[in-house]
Amino acid sequence: MKVKMALLSITLLLSLPLSANAARNINVVTSPATETTVNGIPESQLMTTQDVTIGPYFDSYTPNSNSTVLKFKKIASYSHDNSRNSTEFPMEVSITYSTSQGSEWSGSISFTGEIKAGIFAKLGATIGGGYKDARSTNEAVGIKGGPLKVPAYKWGYIDMWYKGQATGGLLRTYTQNTADLSVKYYKDTLINATVFKSDYVDVHSEAWTN
Repeated sequence: MKVKMALLSITLLLSLPLSANAARNINVVTSPATETTVNGIPESQLMTTQDVTIGPYFDSYTPNSNSTVLKFKKIASYSHDNSRNSTEFPMEVSITYSTSQGSEWSGSISFTGEIKAGIFAKLGATIGGGYKDARSTNEAVGIKGGPLKVPAYKWGYIDMWYKGQATGGLLRTYTQNTADLSVKYYKDTLINATVFKSDYVDVHSEAWTN
């Protein structure tokens, strides 16, 4: 009878649910949370649209030199052969076609339209007049050159250029971070530019014979 009781005790012990023992004897280590990564970098550490640097923007321009460039951009060249004639020839020309011409800028900055507009405004306030970035196609049409009296047995020549306004000085710009637009980061840059008058078509011409 004693043997049967012992076997019954063993059977009862083995038939206990696994969870009853697991709760007392198994240690659990839960894995930590993970974040989505991009190229191995957690997404939260990547620059977002809220952390974008914008600019540069115009702050001020202080010119230290301004001058007129007579022969900035060539418009056209004309010639007349009077070398076989025994009488003087009155040479006069009128531009019937002109190409577009751009201005020239130099300096370690991105010359955006907004920055150029600021420089144009400062030039207007400093030396007067209006200024712009380019001459458009056929802007010089109708402008005349001459008359040039070409002597007998000579050649006559007339060349025409757009004048330019040259300037050089200190440009101050700033950038901002979209995460905090109250902060501006300033940069001073020495620049040079040659641009065009916007009030009228400013042209220089030269004429000669040989």
